[in-house]
Amino acid sequence: MKKTMKNFGLMAVATAILAAGTVNAAIAEEKNRGTAELTFIGTAESMPVFRLTLNNSENALYVVTIKDADHNVLYTEKIKGEKISRKYKLDADEELIVGTTFEVTNLKTGETTVYKINTNTRFVQEVVVAKL
Repeated sequence: MKKTMKNFGLMAVATAILAAGTVNAAIAEEKNRGTAELTFIGTAESMPVFRLTLNNSENALYVVTIKDADHNVLYTEKIKGEKISRKYKLDADEELIVGTTFEVTNLKTGETTVYKINTNTRFVQEVVVAKL
């Protein structure tokens, strides 16, 4: 029994070390790339709003292109600077934005990052029992 517990303990420590190494490598890789980050921040006037954050440390020129599910260009702009943050409000209901893509291209390096919008609906019912 003691040997089984010792082996289990060694496996747990080894798993924790491997997981920490993987997470640290992923964080380091993300910092080195200086890529974009797109987040859904809510709705305004019943229209979805997204925030695009460019985590670049040097002044660079980017092209942001927003396309619908049929690949029609909805909006495009060139932006230049360091650590840029922009908000985009899409003129559509949340159900109609499925398949919409945000393409962010660094014109200096030619690297393009593409984000595709999808929705996920969940129904959560919570039952609470209270002692009276």
